[in-house]
This record gives sequence, structure tokens and C-alpha cells, in this order.
Amino acid sequence: MTRHLLSILSALLATLTLGACSDANDKNQLAVYLCDSPADYSAVYCYVENVELRAADTDNWTPMPLTETYFPLMELVNGKMREAARSTLSEGASYDAVRITFSQENASVAVSGELYELAVDAADATVTIPIPTLTMTGPNTPLLFDIDIASSVVEDPATTYGYRFRPHVTYIDTQTFGVVQGGMQVGDEAVSQRMWLRFTNNTNGETASTYCSLDPAGAFFMRLAPSDYTLEVVPADGTNITPYSTTLTVTAQQVTDLGTILLESTATSL
Repeated sequence: MTRHLLSILSALLATLTLGACSDANDKNQLAVYLCDSPADYSAVYCYVENVELRAADTDNWTPMPLTETYFPLMELVNGKMREAARSTLSEGASYDAVRITFSQENASVAVSGELYELAVDAADATVTIPIPTLTMTGPNTPLLFDIDIASSVVEDPATTYGYRFRPHVTYIDTQTFGVVQGGMQVGDEAVSQRMWLRFTNNTNGETASTYCSLDPAGAFFMRLAPSDYTLEVVPADGTNITPYSTTLTVTAQQVTDLGTILLESTATSL
């Protein structure tokens, strides 16, 4: 007997469950999500060539037919999503890793209004991410991964255009992580450019980051491991916006809603 496996690469969901992404009549659906933790770029574009699953305790990989290859990573914020592949797996099959291969062509980054080609080496293009062993036994199961653009896009003068793409992808445990969400505005004005938010784990010092959305303006959504965090809003140079920081607690499978953060500016508007 076979069951459908659904693989999706996307931004973080705005809910803690698979929700509307699942057909109520389907079982054993597995959803794979790709979210991004952006850096100080106005756009990052990449292409996915392959998504594969590894059978548990083996070196056998199952390829999945792609339904989408193009991913504008900076647009996949605040819950936006995009499907990449679908496949069908046998009920009872177990898997312990996902392998994503990014294209070595057409990746690019926008910096200060200019678009530059990203160099991608063969050794960097394929990323294997271990996951807790998953057996297809009925319940729909989302798998969520985070691509940290701050770590993945690096300056390298040895490349033609000065930038290299080394995908840094990690697994996010949706069973234990919580969500932080909210919005931002500057005085009485809506933000008109992406604002960078950095979360620092006060226990181990690890950091994670994201940008706010521009539609709706200022909205943000971040999934984090349970802990106490320091949140910093880091304005871009020249915006005349005062940096902001606060502390918060993330609880497993709970949403921490920060409401609207009011940023101060010495200028009349953004």
C-alpha cells in the first residue's frame, strides 16, 4: 500500500500545524519546508535541482519529482510558502535525512540596487540535513528547514562578482519550537523598507535572524527553540532609526505575539 508524500520548500508557516496545506482525505503526508533567515541584501534568488529522502540506516536515496525550482528567498518571509516537489512513498517506510541540491547556475544577490551572480561550487551545492527518524504510519507530518542567508551568502573576492553561495540549511523541530510574531512601525508611519531582526539565545549565545515583510508592512514571524532571547531590530545605515531591543521567552508550540513595536526616528519618515 502506498501513501502520498508531499514535499514543500517555503517560508515559515503562520501556524504550528500543516493546516490548509493538507487534503483532509490524505494520510501519511510529509511536508518539507524551507524558510530563510535573511542577511543585509535586498534580494537573494536561487534554484533547487533535486530534493531526496534517505531511507533510515541506509545510504539509499529516493528522489522526488520537482514542482517548483525557483526560490526568491527574501520574499519567503512572514508565512509565505512555495511548493517544490511531490512524491509517493510506501506506508511504513522510514527516513532519516533530506538532501537538497541547489543549482550552480542563475543564483544571484541584490546589493545596493545592483544584481550580482552568486558563485556556487559543486561541493557546496548539495546539502544533507539529518532529521529524527520518521516512519510513514498515517499522520501528516511537516518537516521544516531554515536556510540562513547571513551564513549562506559570503563575500569572496576570488569569484567573478565577489559573492559566493554556500547554503547553510538546518532542521527546525516543529514539535518543540515556538513562534515569535509581531509588527513594526516608525512613529506613526509604516515601514517602507525591510528591517532586520536578530534573536540571540540568552542561554547558549546562538543567533537567528529574519527580515520583516513589506506586505503587510513591518510584519514578522520567526520560529525558535524554547529559551529566553534578546531581540534586536537593527536598522540599515542612513535610515536615522534608533536601534531597538527587548527580551522575550519562547515556549514550545506556543505563539509569542509582540504586538506592534514602535521604532523611533530622528527623521520625519522613512
